[in-house]
Amino acid sequence: MKKLYDVTITFDPSSVKEEVHGVALRGEFLFYKSNLTGHTDETGMAENNPKYPPYQYEDGMDSIGGFYVDEMTKNEDGIYEISYKLPAGVYPYGFILNPEYGKKPAIPQLANFDILNGKGEKIWLKDFEKHFDPSYVADTNIMIPDPKNEPDAPTVTGKQNNSELYVGTEEECSWLPAYDPSIKGTLTYMSYPDIDGKTQSMAVYLPAGYTAAEKYPLILVSHGGGGNEADWPSQGGIANIMDHLIAEGKTKKAILVCMNNSVYQWDFQKIAENCEKAVIPFIEKLFSVSDDVKDRAFCGLSMGSMTTLYMYMHRAECYQYFGAFSGGIAPGNAAFTLDDPRLMDVTLMIGCAEEDIAYNERDIGVPPTIRALKEKGIPYIPYFVTGSHDWFCWAQMFEHFAESVLWK
Repeated sequence: MKKLYDVTITFDPSSVKEEVHGVALRGEFLFYKSNLTGHTDETGMAENNPKYPPYQYEDGMDSIGGFYVDEMTKNEDGIYEISYKLPAGVYPYGFILNPEYGKKPAIPQLANFDILNGKGEKIWLKDFEKHFDPSYVADTNIMIPDPKNEPDAPTVTGKQNNSELYVGTEEECSWLPAYDPSIKGTLTYMSYPDIDGKTQSMAVYLPAGYTAAEKYPLILVSHGGGGNEADWPSQGGIANIMDHLIAEGKTKKAILVCMNNSVYQWDFQKIAENCEKAVIPFIEKLFSVSDDVKDRAFCGLSMGSMTTLYMYMHRAECYQYFGAFSGGIAPGNAAFTLDDPRLMDVTLMIGCAEEDIAYNERDIGVPPTIRALKEKGIPYIPYFVTGSHDWFCWAQMFEHFAESVLWK
């Protein structure tokens, strides 16, 4: 039975310039009852199992992504607050100022998108669809991260909309920060000149005890559509995962780089050229990186997973390990090819979550991509996890990739 922690989240209206009439918590505080029995499933669609709010949590449930909104109560000191009992984990969250509710619009892009409240009911936020327009200025349903717990994204392009709530201990969840400062690596955001001569940003992780006297493997990590270089360090807890795995001897010390691929509009060929001609040379000038291809890895989520598969199918000479999390390139996709004989000699891990939108039969689906590999007799490692198209899935995927796939 998982231990539950008493958690109280508060919001002080004096911390913002807006006039506040009410506050709702928003975040990924949803759970579901998984049917997953292993990590090697190859076919299927998302089950669309019911999602439950924290008040309905039961032992054995797993965290799952989804838009959750719950009204906060104003106490006698004028502070808004809400309390839950939560299992250990990392929960993205923020606040909605002056919430108003309305009817869900009939827009195809929102057909599979729901908002659940504290009672597990489907609701909708008034004019919510307008929030996808960067020029929209709201006076209701203003979405902000926690002013007392701002996300760490100190770059021009690395904006983050979520704060992160840490619950429990590192023994229960390796995505949480390490207690021992001696095992913590360093995470640094820096600028570099890209393939177009423009200044772009990247996040660089160096393991604890880094020294120029050693040569380190290199892992390039991509975010997904609409994301940026701060996603994995902020929402994915990737530095924490590396700290724990390295300290426990479960993976090698490695240098990890998260770059912004959204700036290239997901032109896979251009992203590949930028990595090879700009990102890697820049890292090689600054840090002690192994030049052996067998010490190189590329992984990513969603659109970053498709980028990974493009690299795998078209750049197998540049990397030895590939991790494709929640996105496929299957027959019918313009980038699909399994003709490179080097694919027999590199390592691919591919998979997604049980309730994942990438768990589909389209040319960007994971199951048809896996079947194509299987039909060609090309080795691969399938790995399916609990969750949906969310950070609960991707942190699990990366952890397994780093621990059980890399450098083996």
